[in-house]
Amino acid sequence: MSIEREIELTSQKGSSLMWQAYGLYELELTIPPTVYPPREDSSLLDQTIAELGPGDGKHLLEIGCGSGAISIAAAKRGWIVSACDINPLAVAATRGNASKHGLDWNSEIKEGGPGDIGKWMPDEGADIIAWNLPYIEPDPVNSLGPMEDSALIGNDEAKRLMEAIESNPYLLNPNGIVLMLHSSNQLGHYIGRDWRRRGWATRNLSHRTIGDERLTVIACWRPFEGSTTNRLEKCDSTNDEILSKGMVEQGTFLSTECQIGGRGYAGRKWFNSEGGFMGSWALSGNSINQSPEFLQMASNVALLDAFSALLDSGLPSHSWVHGSTLEQFGFRVKWPNDIWLRKGGRIGKLCGILVEGRTQGDDVQIVLGVGINKRPNPELDLSIGWESLFEIEFDELFPVIHASVASLMEKHELIPDCKKSDILNSVYSTMRRTLSEGGPLAFGLDQNGGLRVPGSTIRTTGDVQWVWD
Repeated sequence: MSIEREIELTSQKGSSLMWQAYGLYELELTIPPTVYPPREDSSLLDQTIAELGPGDGKHLLEIGCGSGAISIAAAKRGWIVSACDINPLAVAATRGNASKHGLDWNSEIKEGGPGDIGKWMPDEGADIIAWNLPYIEPDPVNSLGPMEDSALIGNDEAKRLMEAIESNPYLLNPNGIVLMLHSSNQLGHYIGRDWRRRGWATRNLSHRTIGDERLTVIACWRPFEGSTTNRLEKCDSTNDEILSKGMVEQGTFLSTECQIGGRGYAGRKWFNSEGGFMGSWALSGNSINQSPEFLQMASNVALLDAFSALLDSGLPSHSWVHGSTLEQFGFRVKWPNDIWLRKGGRIGKLCGILVEGRTQGDDVQIVLGVGINKRPNPELDLSIGWESLFEIEFDELFPVIHASVASLMEKHELIPDCKKSDILNSVYSTMRRTLSEGGPLAFGLDQNGGLRVPGSTIRTTGDVQWVWD
């Protein structure tokens, strides 16, 4: 496609289109020939934003605004909107369509996007940054034109946005989120992996299947923003240390180099691993609403996600099929709360998880404790360490695990909780081989994470120990 073809297309008249915004009336839009029109992906992103609730004066930045459909719909729901696009005709289309609907956006719609130097950024920070990422292969028959086709697919757009936010922290307000729509047929699983590796929490919010393609909207945010972290040289138990403080903010993290009274499932002693990971997070008391058993399963998936990200693999919480990849690496979930690893002819316990709770009147404090071996523990017959997978230290491991725990467990005002069915499917996909290698004969998990066996269900309630004050 030549520049002459681009000029020919831009000289043609735009077409008129009626587009149904989610929960609103139809919007009449004028679409220039070289501007991406709203399609099924636009409708999915628009619906996701609508389901987050009214804007109430919060700020939304749309990247790649195209015709302006999503931005205009967001403004009608009470968001203060700014937008940008690398295509100057898209900028003109958004401004024109906004004016048609009573919005004066000449100064709020800018030319450019992530990768440009600053000129595309709004003057004020955003509470939501939304982007329908480039993912469509250019169509040689029905091309929009070279300028717009160049934005249809690429490898680095999501990374550029992450780098822009990290370089300009004001771009995303405190407790703000990034919404990105991607497709399963291109680079989808890399987005969650790449953002998680850089210490960002990620969670799938919605999806839609069109033929053999799955469109997904993913949320990314700074994990447990504003919470505190602390590291002790020695303590009895990191879980007990947090529980003894009463009600503390979710995401509060405490680790130690040595646990004197550390424990695992059913009160078993936790043996320290030299250089290992021993730490606990305070979780929101509302987390218990999804059931104690579910918290145990979600914690398993959080750890599996972290290992996947560090191994450059897709995240199980984003798609259960990635659990089979972990099986190939040798990971095994030993129901209900251990992660084991088979590597180089050796098999052993890699990680233990313990969720506990304490009530004080009407208040509930939940704490998640995690212990991970760095190397085989001489005090245990069957143990293995993360050194058999990758050579990293605690300071490199913690941000990825912290982000993964937040991704599954954090209660965020702008983000719906993880879907229970997605979590159970993900953990079971990594549990199947363990069961076939000597575990109980089972054929799935019930809605709370109990192990379904012939004639009954084995519950995991005992994994959560309650102390009544």
